[in-house]
Amino acid sequence: MFGRKKKEGKKKTFIDLDGYNAPMYAPSDAKIVVVEVTSHRDLKALTDLAYRGNILILDFSMFEEGDSFKKEIAKRLLEVARDISGAFTEVSDILMVLSPSGLSIDKRRIVHREK
Repeated sequence: MFGRKKKEGKKKTFIDLDGYNAPMYAPSDAKIVVVEVTSHRDLKALTDLAYRGNILILDFSMFEEGDSFKKEIAKRLLEVARDISGAFTEVSDILMVLSPSGLSIDKRRIVHREK
């Protein structure tokens, strides 16, 4: 009643894709851009890079912890991420990531367990 039906008369065929010359990736001008943020003046360039669809990895090591300029820049970049339907997250005290629309950021901590 619930058994498998036998497939009779169907042969599997092999398709050779060596001669198929289609690109295996979608061409894009987007890049992963690593930026050392040094001042509030960098905001214009960062915004331009984000609007072009680039992934920004932002190094805030030049700022002191709790620096108001760092907080203001992060706030503005969060607004840019919302505007482009992207994602923005803080990875550590000095590292932040902004991604374009369609590319989410999955932040995980990998825990190794001893057996």
